[in-house]
Amino acid sequence: MFKVSRKSEYALIAVQHMSRLPADAVVSVAELAVAENIPQDILAKVLQGLKRAGVLSATKGAGGGYRLSRPVHEMRFLDVVRPFEEQIAVVSCHGLPSVAICERTDGCGLRDPMAVLNAFVVRQFESLTMEVFLNPHVFLRAPARLSVGLTPEARSTAASEARAAADGARTAAANVRMAAGEPHPPATSRAAAPT
Repeated sequence: MFKVSRKSEYALIAVQHMSRLPADAVVSVAELAVAENIPQDILAKVLQGLKRAGVLSATKGAGGGYRLSRPVHEMRFLDVVRPFEEQIAVVSCHGLPSVAICERTDGCGLRDPMAVLNAFVVRQFESLTMEVFLNPHVFLRAPARLSVGLTPEARSTAASEARAAADGARTAAANVRMAAGEPHPPATSRAAAPT
């Protein structure tokens, strides 16, 4: 199961801290470590990882430090955590090939449904902006929570996936009823959902 690592937590804290600074301000590793109570040696490695990932830019020399390379509304949650995560998967059988496979893999009836769930979760992470992540009150108060902070393409994809999942669930239920010998309910016409 995906769990945010300690380095990812430090990366998120660093981005949050820098998002509160003026756009041209830089912060040194030492200043950030003290301000956020993070071990400086680990923080230095995290900030270097974020720089390699293009999340941060660095200024060398006296008065140097790190700053965000772009505004948080242009940054994705996965941009910040992916450099520090071995896998982003709901279950280990859908993570990296190096991850030990479950002993039930060959006969597991949940492998394909879990692949769908994993793909859905990863897409949600891919579409989550750091602006929304760092301002949860905006997301939590919104009436249409699934569309807040998503790109228009992600909103469209999420709506399509929801419709496909509902259609798949209806088909699966019908197949179960037929396998059990139950009569098949009459087909109902379903109006096309707006996209």
